[in-house]
Amino acid sequence: MEEWQRRWHNGEKGRFTFNIFPDVKTSRCLDNRYLAQATTNHGPTPYYFRKFNLKDCNCRCGEDSEDGVLHYILSCPLLGHLRNSIRPGDSMVQLLQNKRSVLEIKAMLHALYHQQSDIIELDPARVD
Repeated sequence: MEEWQRRWHNGEKGRFTFNIFPDVKTSRCLDNRYLAQATTNHGPTPYYFRKFNLKDCNCRCGEDSEDGVLHYILSCPLLGHLRNSIRPGDSMVQLLQNKRSVLEIKAMLHALYHQQSDIIELDPARVD
């Protein structure tokens, strides 16, 4: 455990997740793919697509140039109808400790996954 913790603290990768879970634990388990995406900044977001050169795209709302998972969870107006207890200043740690927030995160990322074409647009400057 000590070696794992040392590597986690000194590593270069996984810093998004490190900011949520700075301490390693064998008891922690995320049993839902949407929660795994929320804690790793992976999933069907423009940030992820650009990072891995999958496609050039942006959120249709135009409010965030990063367009990572936190944009959709905390502030994207296109998913605002699913956000009741979550506020822009909330931390992911706070959200994961609240059952209502966890349900909202799952609902928003489910909607993002299933309604990508309504929420995410290809960059018109890069479309052939």
